[in-house]
Amino acid sequence: MKIKTIFWTCSCLIFIQALPLYLSIFSPEFKMKLVSDAFGANPSADAINIFETFALVVGLIALGMIFIIIGATSFKDLETLKRVSFLFFVLAGFFSLPDLIGFLKGDPTAPLPVIILGLVTMGLFYFGSKKGTL
Repeated sequence: MKIKTIFWTCSCLIFIQALPLYLSIFSPEFKMKLVSDAFGANPSADAINIFETFALVVGLIALGMIFIIIGATSFKDLETLKRVSFLFFVLAGFFSLPDLIGFLKGDPTAPLPVIILGLVTMGLFYFGSKKGTL
């Protein structure tokens, strides 16, 4: 599989993973659903404020990752692309690790599809670092 195709695919998957955060920024109803899932039926004002900050910070970090990944498609050397793909694998791993740990502990912090998308993204980056082509 072409590494640049992997990069574009992973960029889309990361955007889909972060989509609930983006929606919560613009939709008060959606935000309250996510907040109540995490903090219970009657969240405090502080809990809502914490979630709003979390959604903004993590959403912007995900957006920054997407731009960096897309920017990496400008590299022309296969070995450089493979090395960068491995670095993206590590970054995606640390990005997905909190959700995966929460799921394994039985207290998921993200919906299962988001966790699965994170693992798929990691797998694609790792595949690109080992067997990617131009």
